[in-house]
Amino acid sequence: MFKHKKIQIVFSLIAAGGLWMLLIVMGMILPEGSTLHRLIELLGGSSRGLIQALSYALFFYAMFELSEKRKYIRKQQKGFDYGLLPLQDQLVLSPEEVAQIKLNAIRLEKGGQQSLVSDFVKKACTQYRNDESVGETLQVFNAQVDNSKEELEGELEIVRYLIGAVVSLGFIGTLIGLSSSIGMAHLAKTEEGMPLITSALNVAFDTTLVALLLSLVLNFLFHRYLKELDTFFSRSKTYVINNLISRIYKPEKVRV
Repeated sequence: MFKHKKIQIVFSLIAAGGLWMLLIVMGMILPEGSTLHRLIELLGGSSRGLIQALSYALFFYAMFELSEKRKYIRKQQKGFDYGLLPLQDQLVLSPEEVAQIKLNAIRLEKGGQQSLVSDFVKKACTQYRNDESVGETLQVFNAQVDNSKEELEGELEIVRYLIGAVVSLGFIGTLIGLSSSIGMAHLAKTEEGMPLITSALNVAFDTTLVALLLSLVLNFLFHRYLKELDTFFSRSKTYVINNLISRIYKPEKVRV
């Protein structure tokens, strides 16, 4: 989605800042004391909504990150439609046909049809050419697919961190709000002081509530992506094993 992470950071800040400004404007328009005004205030629609705004920035950055990764894995799904392997039942492949499958995969990649699926096919063909053992090829192929999956999962560490950071920001906002309300405890006996203390307490718990809601959304999208990742690599294994590795047949040489 973004060529550089700095651009992604800028867009996340712009999106969060724009949302915060919109909430502030809505808070100014709506009548104070109404349910909608309280809801907007909860979401950070006031000058004291800085913690919510920072939470939105982290949220948007994580959303952009997940969107980019989902777009990538969906692009890889197209590799199953390239016709790299035969799908006919009861078909066997000779070593020469395995070599030809690898050449076809290379030809497709040179034509711009690159995918993880074609890479898996090439690696399986290369491994069989090296040792001419179906069992060894299967073992190495499974390891290669697992390594590719672990590599993509490793790139999710930033998303995991951001989900935790959003929740942490909410708790920080709560501590700040509680600290402010405690600092104004001496105003509790005054008529003007109680609204200030109540407002500080509202801010304290609003930040945590918003953070928890944002983390719920991010966790849902995060685990949905993990499911897509598991499905893709599981399908890749099934595709290559059933249509390539399990079909390989090497005729025994006839002894004279």
